[in-house]
Amino acid sequence: MITQKAMLTYPRGKNKIKADYKFVELYNFYKEVHGEKALSKEVVKKVYSKLFPEIVKLIVFDNLDFRMPARLGYIRVKKKLIEPKIDDQGNLDARRLSVDWKKTNKLWQKLYPEKSREELKQMKDKPLVRELNESTNGYRVTWYWDKTTCNIKNQNAYYINMTRDNDKILSRGTKLNNLNFYE
Repeated sequence: MITQKAMLTYPRGKNKIKADYKFVELYNFYKEVHGEKALSKEVVKKVYSKLFPEIVKLIVFDNLDFRMPARLGYIRVKKKLIEPKIDDQGNLDARRLSVDWKKTNKLWQKLYPEKSREELKQMKDKPLVRELNESTNGYRVTWYWDKTTCNIKNQNAYYINMTRDNDKILSRGTKLNNLNFYE
C-alpha cells in the first residue's frame, strides 16, 4: 500500500507547484494494482510522455473538452474579456491587466541604465508595461476545470495548475493560430 509522503516543492516564484507523487510512485501503484500484467516502467513512461502532450494539443487546437475519468469533470480552455476600469477620479485602473515583464524590463533598462537589479527592486512606483492582449482582442485565455459533473467531496478545495510546458502550448496556440475558445 502506498502511504503519503511529504509534499514536493519546486521553488519557482511565489506560487510554487506542489506535487504529492512522482512518476515512480504512480508506477508502483499501477504495478500493485495490475500485478504481473503491468507493463514495464519504460513502456509506461513512453506512453505518458507521448499521450499527455497530445491530449493537451487536442484541448488547445481542437477545442476538446477533456473528460477526466472517475467523474472528475472536464478540462478545457476558457477565455475571459479583461477590460481596464476607470475609477471615480477618472484614472485608469490597470490592476486587472497583466504585466508584460519582458517589455517592462527593457523599459527599466532604458530609463535607469546605471541602476543594478537590486537597486531597481528597492525603487517604488516604477512604470509598468501592461499586456493588452491585442492578439486575442482583449481576452485572457486560461485553463479551466469544469466541476459541474465532478463527483468528489469538497471539490472547491481543489484547483488545477497546469505545468509550464502546457502553458507554453496554450500561449503559442492563441498567439500564432488565432484560436477561438468558449467564454
